[in-house]
Amino acid sequence: MGATSEFCGIDPDEMGRLAGVLATGSDRLAAFHQEVGRRLREHGIHVPALREIADIAGWGRGQVPMLRERARLIRALNADPGLGTSAAPGMLRLPDRLADYERAQSLARMYGQDIFVNFSGEFQGKLIHAHIKEIERLAENPHAAAAFFALLPPKIRDNLPTLIASTGSPTAKEDVAAFGKALGAALRAPVLVPAFGKVRSDLLRPAPNRPVAWNRLALLRHADAPSDVRSAAARALVLDDFVRTPYQEWRAAGTGEAKALGLPADLVSLGLEVLAGDGAAARDAFSRVGGDDVRLTQVDKMRRFLAYARWSGHGDDIADAFGRVIEAGAEVHTEKPGRHSPPAAAFALDAIKAAGSFGDAIPERARDSMATLAKSYIHELASGARFDKAIDRTSGMSVPDDWTHIPGVTPSFYLSPGDTYRFLQTFVGDNGLADDFDIAAGRFRNEILITTAKSDARRGTHHFEDAAAMLGDLAGLQFKATLDVRGEQDATGDLVRDLTKNSVSLGIDQIPVAGALKAAWDVTKAYIVSSGLDAWGESFKTHVERVTGARADFVKRQKYDLAQILHRAGFPSSEPPPELISKTTGELKTYDELLQEAKREAKDGGRPWEQVLKEKLTPYERWLDGNHELDKKSEYSSRMQSSEYAKEQIGIWD
Repeated sequence: MGATSEFCGIDPDEMGRLAGVLATGSDRLAAFHQEVGRRLREHGIHVPALREIADIAGWGRGQVPMLRERARLIRALNADPGLGTSAAPGMLRLPDRLADYERAQSLARMYGQDIFVNFSGEFQGKLIHAHIKEIERLAENPHAAAAFFALLPPKIRDNLPTLIASTGSPTAKEDVAAFGKALGAALRAPVLVPAFGKVRSDLLRPAPNRPVAWNRLALLRHADAPSDVRSAAARALVLDDFVRTPYQEWRAAGTGEAKALGLPADLVSLGLEVLAGDGAAARDAFSRVGGDDVRLTQVDKMRRFLAYARWSGHGDDIADAFGRVIEAGAEVHTEKPGRHSPPAAAFALDAIKAAGSFGDAIPERARDSMATLAKSYIHELASGARFDKAIDRTSGMSVPDDWTHIPGVTPSFYLSPGDTYRFLQTFVGDNGLADDFDIAAGRFRNEILITTAKSDARRGTHHFEDAAAMLGDLAGLQFKATLDVRGEQDATGDLVRDLTKNSVSLGIDQIPVAGALKAAWDVTKAYIVSSGLDAWGESFKTHVERVTGARADFVKRQKYDLAQILHRAGFPSSEPPPELISKTTGELKTYDELLQEAKREAKDGGRPWEQVLKEKLTPYERWLDGNHELDKKSEYSSRMQSSEYAKEQIGIWD
């Protein structure tokens, strides 16, 4: 037991003897009061002070039951004592919370010996809920919570959620959550109440049957238990057995009770639910699940869950819970992209490899978690898409040989192009998820191009070109994955519509932040698709013309976009002509701004907007011609983004 300033050392045997002495003494004192009073009255003497002796005797008698009850309570709470080295023989140690323990004992008796025994149905549900505020208060008193669960009869404790659900009460879900939170408080108690050690150990060992395992996990689902408890409990109660022999029926609760409590009936799903939201628990569980006799890699273990989700009738619940466990273990909500910790990154790498092996066949309810993982690990996916260095690399934590680092790109592991491509297939078939990823990719594109442009401006390096090629490879792999999943017409149609909606039809100052980021990535993909000279690229341009009613020159658009970024980053150049400076931003105008100006002026003047745009781009081109290095850099970088190279290479290196 750890040190505490609230130590209470009690010997219940001595307390029992004290109660006996107090009882005997009280009786003797009462007898003395009666005898002395009688004699004095015989002589006509009245002594009011004698009444005080009677009161003392009465007080003593009143204390005896309380002392004996406390002795019994303390024995019960120390049913599994761990005596400290400083404890005297017979001395039992507890935090000094006796009044709290007594209230916990009263609650345990009320629920365990009355409500759950003598009542049933709707009335029982009302009684359970009538005292739920007292259970909720236990969550604020860890030692009292521990005492409550230690004193609750095991048969009640091990079936608590099922018993509550069986009442049909509309508050069943809320009530189970309250009991679960109280259990969590007990598990987090800084000093262990010895008798609770048995409760805790039961949670961390295999249950006698699956319904009991389900009930224990149902309470833990709401407990916010310590990471080590979550991991050990989930493994012991279901996950170790699952990894050893997955393909069997894991249903452990009735549909009605599971629905009433908002929990999955499938034991595997519920075990995963206990891990979800706790990264340390998720990583520990997957690293050890199955035990020492299971010779599976972590990737293989993850695949086993996804395969079972495809096979099981409860696949949606399993896939959803598995996805949230992956999010937790990879710390996608607690760490920033490009700054992931080694444990989280190693977990994410295995998850990407496991999920990628399914590609588009991954269970549907896991897709959103894969997209979330992709957004958080955008640095790793971008690096994984690179075909310029170590093209034959395998995925791993180590930097590949002869690797060239790009400023601002800070992957915590290195994917192969094949693993990158396969993982992209897990979510690009869903329009909404692909759109979310496009926003993250657009943000990443903007940050990296600005970072490398500034670096090149200061040092005269060529990182900007490397970054442009990397982004082109990522966009190429993403679009190739989309084509393979959704087909050419569907994929290109959506890209054109997105591009039209988010960029071409809006002035740059009107685009929302997210829309602007997505538009930037749409343009990158559009350029990649249109830059090929085969029928695929030409059919795309034709599709653009059909949707927008006018030809879109994506090559030119990309060149101007990159030139604007270079200039904004301070790349050496002369001052642009005043008509090329945006009144809104004070920076060099973007292609979109020039396009919108051309369309507005053409409408007012009754001229073709293409002619007006040409007039506006002419001084832009002359300015670029006069700044050879900037012109060459933007032109070269735009041409480096060719989908043809990534498209051809992935067929070789996948």
